[in-house]
Amino acid sequence: MVTRVVPILRVTDAAAAEAFYTGPLGFTPDFRYAVGPGGPVYVGVSLDGQQVHLSTFSGDSAIGAAVYFYVEDVDALFRRFRAAGLTTPGRPDSPVEDGPVDQTWGMREFYVRDPDGNVLRFGSPLPTRHRA
Repeated sequence: MVTRVVPILRVTDAAAAEAFYTGPLGFTPDFRYAVGPGGPVYVGVSLDGQQVHLSTFSGDSAIGAAVYFYVEDVDALFRRFRAAGLTTPGRPDSPVEDGPVDQTWGMREFYVRDPDGNVLRFGSPLPTRHRA
């Protein structure tokens, strides 16, 4: 029986990644393991009890991965991130990175890119009457 799944995101600078996740995103630091002073480093962070691992180990994941978070209120979470200092890129080609967007597949979503380009996708189901 599977009891939980934890995504591992590859990062190039564990300290910068940890600062991003625990800063504007408000993740809680859970643990930090380093092989030595120069790394590699493996970090666990969590948001509302959901954990993500960040790793500089060469065999862990690949830069540019994506993780999807189902959330109760995507708009409230986006406001929380913005109040904590999250800046958005202002990319007209990707409005979903500038705030929640209603998607044709029945979700309201926004995306956040970490310093390495990994994408965190946050979404809440749209009410049935709003679905395309």
